[in-house]
Amino acid sequence: MKEKKTYKSSWYEFTPSWSGFALNYDIAGYYTRHPVLQIYLIWGKLFLYLPWYHYKKIKREKTLKEQRFDKLKILRDPNYKPKEVYKKQYYDECDPPSYGIYIHMNQLGIKYGTKTKLIDFPWLLDWVRTSALRIDGEWEHDKKGSKDSKNFWDIEKWKNILFIEKHPYRYITKNGKIQDCIATIRVEEREWRWKWFKWLKWTRKVRRDIEIDFSDDIGEKKGTYKGGCTGCSYEMLKNETPYETLKRMEKERKF
Repeated sequence: MKEKKTYKSSWYEFTPSWSGFALNYDIAGYYTRHPVLQIYLIWGKLFLYLPWYHYKKIKREKTLKEQRFDKLKILRDPNYKPKEVYKKQYYDECDPPSYGIYIHMNQLGIKYGTKTKLIDFPWLLDWVRTSALRIDGEWEHDKKGSKDSKNFWDIEKWKNILFIEKHPYRYITKNGKIQDCIATIRVEEREWRWKWFKWLKWTRKVRRDIEIDFSDDIGEKKGTYKGGCTGCSYEMLKNETPYETLKRMEKERKF
């Protein structure tokens, strides 16, 4: 991928590329103590380095001279309360306060100092349910708002209730090494809807997967400190059986 050219000077930096949206005022920049105005307006990334500094007050210990002064004051006036003393310290790149707004994915971020508030857009997909296929062909549902999770992954708990099959699975590494194991599969379906319009069915997104547990780890990293894959999921195609999905994954997927 071709690198985007960046234009720089002592007071600005500009990269002509897609940027999203952000308007932020940072008390200090990453490589400078100067405050930085960050402007992303869909296309173009602009940073303006402003010609002043911000500093914070840091509490410090008093000198011997200041301590003696306080003691003399207290002797003359028992109600005298010594004042705290501070030193000035400029902000640097270590998480300086920032003020502004930005858009990331499906959220609006509002930055105020060292805090950020995230506001979800109406069309943010929010999880509604996870359903597991039973032996009788019906579905067992785990819905948002339920007091207890049904833990469909617990095979012993759902033994003789959920659809569960075991099949031989073969993985062939890039070097041609064969790894054989047993794949235990079940079927789960997940549904998401627009966060602000969950009652509208047309906003929903539904995905059906086989959930797989391998009897032994497999993959290119097997035998290394990272280890191989011990389980995963794979999306089912329309009118595809769980076994057909597993065999398709066996041909397509690399771990």
